[in-house]
Amino acid sequence: MIAIRKLEPDDNQAYRALWLYAITEHSAFFRIAPGDDLPMGVPTRFKPDSFTLGAFIGDDLIGIVSFERDPRTKARHKSLISRMFIHPDAAGQGTGKALLQHLISLARDLGDLRYLYLTVLASNTRAINLYSSMQFREFAREPGGVLIGSSYVDELQMAHPLVGT
Repeated sequence: MIAIRKLEPDDNQAYRALWLYAITEHSAFFRIAPGDDLPMGVPTRFKPDSFTLGAFIGDDLIGIVSFERDPRTKARHKSLISRMFIHPDAAGQGTGKALLQHLISLARDLGDLRYLYLTVLASNTRAINLYSSMQFREFAREPGGVLIGSSYVDELQMAHPLVGT
């Protein structure tokens, strides 16, 4: 059975291992490269109005997704979803959908958010299908936004309204 919870500082090592696996072994699905100068621990740093969820089977972290509310006064009604990844051994079992449902529920509990935003590569049809099934809609496309190997891939921006849904 899959358990979903917010990650804590003690989860940094497991998060780091899964995220590094994601961006090295499945780099074609991410705009982030292993050589980019990024913190490798839980990216939301346990700040207020931000969190990273983990999906676990037993003690094994098999899925992750991060949520960060825009801290600027005039943009606090928006938030960004990032770094979503499900280990291929756990794919197709509803883990991604469960993580997003949990994230959306927690976002709604904040009370004054209006939109969840994310970016996804146009070549990642599996992720696009998942996001679309959860009422995320494409609102912008950056042609050739990310270089993967020797090919330029479009980057999509998608939004999910939290009001009126």
